[in-house]
Amino acid sequence: MVVDDAGRIASLVAENSVLAADNAALRARVSELETLVGVLLDKITVLEKLLKGDSSNSSRPPSSDAGTAKNKRQIANSRKLNKGAKRSQGKQPGAPGATLRAVTDADRVIVHAPTRCRGCGNGLDDAVVVGVSARQVFDIPAPTVVVTEHRAQRRRCTCGCETSAVFPIEASAPACYGPNVKAYAIYLLCRQHVPHQRCAEALAEMFGVTVSVGTLNNWLTEAGQALDTFVATVGVALGQAPVVHVDETPVRHGKGKAWFHVCSTAMLTLLWASKTRGHDAIKVGPLPTYTGTAVHDRYAAYFTYNCDHALCNAHLIRNLAGVGIVHSQQAWTNAFIELLTDTNTTVNTARTAGATRLSPRQQAAIRHRWDQLCDQALTANPEPASRRGRNSYERDSHNLAIALGVHRDRFLAFTTNFQIPFDNNQAERDLRMIKLQAKISGEFRSLHGAQRFATIRSYISTTTKHGLSVLTNIADLYTTNGAWLPSPATT
Repeated sequence: MVVDDAGRIASLVAENSVLAADNAALRARVSELETLVGVLLDKITVLEKLLKGDSSNSSRPPSSDAGTAKNKRQIANSRKLNKGAKRSQGKQPGAPGATLRAVTDADRVIVHAPTRCRGCGNGLDDAVVVGVSARQVFDIPAPTVVVTEHRAQRRRCTCGCETSAVFPIEASAPACYGPNVKAYAIYLLCRQHVPHQRCAEALAEMFGVTVSVGTLNNWLTEAGQALDTFVATVGVALGQAPVVHVDETPVRHGKGKAWFHVCSTAMLTLLWASKTRGHDAIKVGPLPTYTGTAVHDRYAAYFTYNCDHALCNAHLIRNLAGVGIVHSQQAWTNAFIELLTDTNTTVNTARTAGATRLSPRQQAAIRHRWDQLCDQALTANPEPASRRGRNSYERDSHNLAIALGVHRDRFLAFTTNFQIPFDNNQAERDLRMIKLQAKISGEFRSLHGAQRFATIRSYISTTTKHGLSVLTNIADLYTTNGAWLPSPATT
């Protein structure tokens, strides 16, 4: 009996050893599979971003969107952001129409007389005029270059001293092009983003003006140098504005990358280019001494400046939509988007009614709901299982959940002060022409060229915002009139 028990025990021990070895092997295999699952989840996330990502849920430009998906998502987002709006496409009911109207005094009148009667065929040279119908054709005469010769007299005084007259600033050489020709060139280059070679071709075709690419480059340099006082004036005015918009975007130049920065309001634009994105570039603008509210997209470098900060909710909605690609995150991200769009509608309604901020009760209700959703977001992003860190998408989701709590009042600043907008679209609009320039005319050849373009675009954008003639104000850069300057009180 004892022998049988000993044998059974030995058998169980041997079996246990086998099971322990199998268990260790299984544990190792499970660990290996967990690691593999983590890798596969990362790959799935990347693929989902590639398949579902577009300009509505990421920082990708709209031009990268696929046609059908782009249209569907843009329409859906537009409906969300304009929830409750009654405005339809096209001309609005009651709005004044716009059409070409005849003038009272035409510059030229051409009379057309019938020659023969349409009934009997007799000539009508001596027939009585019983009525006249008129149609006016608006057209541009064939452009031609007018050559103006400036003659500076030299006169001798009775004392014997001779004095010469001074040529006007535009007469800079024995034969040179005037301010209007230069203005058309700068307009094509910096307003319409025409490449240098095509600009030269356009000037030759339209006006018979033959210029080289090098000459165009010299004219750009002259324009940029003439805008030093304008840049300083706009910088001072922006520093006094209660709310400014700031942003940045990269553009290639040569073998490197240039960053275009903007600080702007509805009436002012200041653009500058730099080799870097961070503090060394930002401090060139008004932010180092600015004390108002800066609206931006949550770029960390902006928070180091001692001003109030309001964050762009259009960026936030795209971030939420991007995180919401994953099913487990859809509940709280969709709820946040709904809260933001509803709040924006509430603010627009209150602003139309003449209010300057939402009531304390409304603000408290919005913030209470915000805090509830923050708790829901953190619950949906628990710490991952042991032996595994967060994958890239989990980090994005978790970081956004944290940021929503930390920056709540900055996201909702537009509810407490109606001067602060819902988004940072003003800065994005002012930067969009930089991307358009790079897309049409290619990369900038040097940082100097990028800086020069930024200065001229600042001038064009600001004069446009004031409803002024771009061509006239560019032409003035090459005359004694000099650059147009906004009023110091303009914001």
